[in-house]
Amino acid sequence: MSRIAVSGAGGVIGARVLQWLARSFDVLDLTVDNQGDSQYDLGGAEALVHLRLTREVTSDRLRRVLAAADVRHLTMVSSASVYGAWPNHPTPISEDLPVRPNLEASWAVHHADAERMVLEWCDQGDRSAAILRPAPVVSSGLGGPIGEAMLAAAPIRTGSDDPPVQFLHLDDLASAVVLATQRRLSGVFNVAPDGWLSPGELRALLGARPKIRLPMPLPKRLDRYVARRVGHAAPEGLLPFTRYSWVVANDRLRAEGWEPRYSSAQAFVIADVGMPWDDLNARQRQYATLLGAGAAVAAGGWAAAAWLRRSYALR
Repeated sequence: MSRIAVSGAGGVIGARVLQWLARSFDVLDLTVDNQGDSQYDLGGAEALVHLRLTREVTSDRLRRVLAAADVRHLTMVSSASVYGAWPNHPTPISEDLPVRPNLEASWAVHHADAERMVLEWCDQGDRSAAILRPAPVVSSGLGGPIGEAMLAAAPIRTGSDDPPVQFLHLDDLASAVVLATQRRLSGVFNVAPDGWLSPGELRALLGARPKIRLPMPLPKRLDRYVARRVGHAAPEGLLPFTRYSWVVANDRLRAEGWEPRYSSAQAFVIADVGMPWDDLNARQRQYATLLGAGAAVAAGGWAAAAWLRRSYALR
């Protein structure tokens, strides 16, 4: 069994992908946080897998890992967000579209910088790299930070924009990483389910959940709302990604033998925790509606009484 080194393996994505890799490889998990500024010992690994960038696993640390990597192949998990979200994007996006991340989305910019670093590393010798650009990654409970943020933003629309959306199940990302590493794929590959969710399909999955429309331009309000929904630090600069399509095609990776197990709809249903309204049964929802209506009537009556009192006081 060949040995591979894995960096950036923290969090839910890293843990799941490590499990999949361990089925096919002898895995050396590089605990980057414990390496400090020293050189990285890859323990004779034949290939390197880099899973994600975080506040701790920065582009600079990736650069140091690459400098120490005496390997000929790298599989790197980037993000489809490097294409950016722009009104003139095709649907879907192929790997031939130039990288153009939205500058307000620092997470997309960092992934684009990391990709350039990897390409420079490949140019320095007889090396190859598979750069994987997944759609927003989700799973039951938790997913990737971008996936979690896009789930939270699903009921939100800004102005009249209503783009299609796409969600990738974490297990499908893991299988793509394994395939790219086993076959030593070279080049850029989108990782996405077949197709995407149209606005109507997303509305059907959201069900009775109210759609939230925000006036434009209020990017900070959207970021604050998403941060409250996910319960921890969330990516900022999400506004363009809720306004414009950035769904990607998976044809190139499929041609290499990869197949997604989950559709966008299945991944959404598995991962979506919904809103508090979703947890109520029919009677509870009816009761809540009656309470809301009663409160509205009471508020209207109080306002009318206050107006009458002021009117009589002025006579």
